[in-house]
Amino acid sequence: MFGYVKPVQAELLVKEYEFYKATYCGVCRSMKRITGALSNLLHSYDSVFLALIRMLYIPDSEISAGRGRCVAHPMKPKAMLNTNSATDYTARAFAILTYHKLKDDIKDERMLRRMATGMLRPIYSSAGKRADLSRLSEIAEEKLGAITALEESKHIGVDEPAGLFGELLGAVFSFGLEGADARITYQCGYHLGKFIYAADAAEDYEKDRVSGSYNPYVLMYDGRLLSDENKSTIKCALLLECRELESAVNLLPFGKRATIENIIKNIIYLGLPKRIEFLDKKEGGTEERQNNE
Repeated sequence: MFGYVKPVQAELLVKEYEFYKATYCGVCRSMKRITGALSNLLHSYDSVFLALIRMLYIPDSEISAGRGRCVAHPMKPKAMLNTNSATDYTARAFAILTYHKLKDDIKDERMLRRMATGMLRPIYSSAGKRADLSRLSEIAEEKLGAITALEESKHIGVDEPAGLFGELLGAVFSFGLEGADARITYQCGYHLGKFIYAADAAEDYEKDRVSGSYNPYVLMYDGRLLSDENKSTIKCALLLECRELESAVNLLPFGKRATIENIIKNIIYLGLPKRIEFLDKKEGGTEERQNNE
């Protein structure tokens, strides 16, 4: 999910950060067991947020940790969450998301990137099939296909494609849950998805402006250098999405699971806003000033 969904480590207790890393390892172990030993090639810390939320809906007895070694860290044992139904679901869901994202990347990217993506696709094609969540796979294909159609039509405006990505993550977060649980987790995924799509477009603005790649903000601002006012407008919209996400997160059934609660709230209160600090750089408006001289 683009590397946006991370906590601010300095604001976590040591035990909280250890649990966060152990959850990452737990998802990785689920990936190896369920979707294949190579399916974790693109594993990222973004998956932890989903796993943590899904753990709120499983019994305490399912959540335990041990210590072990892995290929990435063979010399020193580290804390690893024992796999559970939440880490298993996260592994399946991310295999599906990755597979469908790679399919789109092959169509969209330049030749060298397309070749590298193509080499990974067979791995994730197999992983996606082994994930065995056919309805979720259909939703991913539908939503990403609709986003691609908007991008190919040079759609002006970020709300519609961001909303589609939000609908996809809403489905991922709520899949298999019912009633209020499904509604709350859907809202968590929906607003997170909107934030990720819009933030990614904002971060890629200059690259896409130069290359001519689709970017809703480039079309909205006619390909000009972003002024400080433009950046402030984009950041305010992103922070508003964070507020909506916070409202949904506050309805989650944390109970006595303070460690999970503190990690999740660190991510949304501190991690997401910190990730968009690139919008605070005071370097916009140069082109406008030159045109006025």
